[in-house]
Amino acid sequence: MRWRDIERREMRILRSSWMEDGKLEPLHEIEDRGDAFVLTFDLPNVRKEDVEVKTTEDTVEVSARMQRAVCWERWGCVQRSVSFEAFKKTVRLPEKVNAEKAKATLKNGILQIILPKKKKRVSVPVL
Repeated sequence: MRWRDIERREMRILRSSWMEDGKLEPLHEIEDRGDAFVLTFDLPNVRKEDVEVKTTEDTVEVSARMQRAVCWERWGCVQRSVSFEAFKKTVRLPEKVNAEKAKATLKNGILQIILPKKKKRVSVPVL
């Protein structure tokens, strides 16, 4: 295997964790609790004031600025240094939610967003 092939593979792996504008995609998970989805994001080095959450009925976008930049360096056959100052992630939800009733909390670098699902059944009054 040639060095150029190895370098291309490394870049494909690394690009899956950050976006073109240098923002890191945070680790996240979605939990279905029946009447609501709970999204949890790992946002180390982030203050509450530096987090922005935008929701629609089928997506959640999280943007956050770190208190200090994080730099990863790797020295070897190919020298590489990458630094990040922000997180950004858009998540498509499996079902529609009531975005106006969403609630978010940030504690110890963990952002938790509770999104109540939209009601599927509606009572129709009989006249």
